[in-house]
Amino acid sequence: MLNTGTLKWIDSVIFSRDIVSPGERNVFFDRVNAGEFVPLRRGVYVRATDWEPLDGDARQRLRIKAAVAYAGRDFVVSHQSAVAMWRLPWIGPQTHATHVLSDFSTGGRSSRVLVRHTVGVPENIERIEGVRVTSIARTMADILCESTFEQSVVVADAALNRSGVEVDDVPVFRLNPDAVRAELSNVSLRHGTARASRAIDFANGAADSPGESISRVNIALAHLTSPELQTGLVGASGRRWFVDFWWPSFNVIGEFDGESKYTDPRFLRGRTPERALLDEKYREDDLRAAGHAMSRWGWKVANSMPALRDQLVHAGVR
Repeated sequence: MLNTGTLKWIDSVIFSRDIVSPGERNVFFDRVNAGEFVPLRRGVYVRATDWEPLDGDARQRLRIKAAVAYAGRDFVVSHQSAVAMWRLPWIGPQTHATHVLSDFSTGGRSSRVLVRHTVGVPENIERIEGVRVTSIARTMADILCESTFEQSVVVADAALNRSGVEVDDVPVFRLNPDAVRAELSNVSLRHGTARASRAIDFANGAADSPGESISRVNIALAHLTSPELQTGLVGASGRRWFVDFWWPSFNVIGEFDGESKYTDPRFLRGRTPERALLDEKYREDDLRAAGHAMSRWGWKVANSMPALRDQLVHAGVR
């Protein structure tokens, strides 16, 4: 399987411009048509046997690295592409274009493959998987200024949650809201700073998943009481459990019940999905037996402010 976390990924990528002989080009494109190679972009291909095992996030990072390598310049990856390289979540359409920063004097046109932001290259940059990437604070500033409030909160919550946490092939970073505000102030005449300030003021690193972040946004839009996040409550058994949302005034627990609880190794912690489901049922029964009301919802409800409002009001939240 292709190791996208090191420079070895380049060994499995073919640049068609490097195939000079007409005969060799014909043979290569016959193999492309036969499905042996997958196009990452025009002129860049990867072996299908290396591509197929990759998840969506790894494929996105591979496209980004291939775009920079094909350009032949040491661009600084930015915006939504930097979010992908930092391995932070994104909701909404995932663009296949790679966003990069370049110097004012460099110029150059954007294309469907490479979006150039000629705003200058910041001093603080990181290198991730062999590619130069904007710092986590600069990445947050760019995203919060140019994305929707929901997208901004999902990324900001996740970044604050990840602060100080080790992730394979990604530099450990320290981040707090003040660092993002400082980065926003460093870039003059930036559009969207008011929107960015609203998002970073709302962001909370205690949110543990994109589903929880989207739920937080819609709870606020519904003008319901703000919940406490990741609060420890004692069940009837005496065991202490941490819950996603807690409204102490109404004695109501809220749980976002996304598929990741039963599929993501981070949540499974060595358990089978079946065991995780049984553990979750025992947890809920234990908390209900202690006298707490509980409301669960998945993505469909989390994404709908009216549906989430109605469900929480029915559970007793005001």
